[in-house]
Amino acid sequence: MTDYMTFTNTFNVDSIERLKNSTNGNPRFLFTLSNGFTMATPIDAGWVYAIVPDAIVGTTIRVKYRTPRRQNKLFDYEILGIA
Repeated sequence: MTDYMTFTNTFNVDSIERLKNSTNGNPRFLFTLSNGFTMATPIDAGWVYAIVPDAIVGTTIRVKYRTPRRQNKLFDYEILGIA
């Protein structure tokens, strides 16, 4: 049995905050969505380097995310348009 479920939904992005780098030095971000949901990017995920917060904030994105016990983890996203 897994400790999480995976979902795909569409949300507007209110803000993106840069978190402390992982122990390996890779970037992490915390997305705050219009419904008050927050999602952190996974630790040491290579695709996180492509995130440009200024280009994403204020847009509508389709996200794939997991809900483990502690915090929602953003698994993937696609920009759909400006909110």
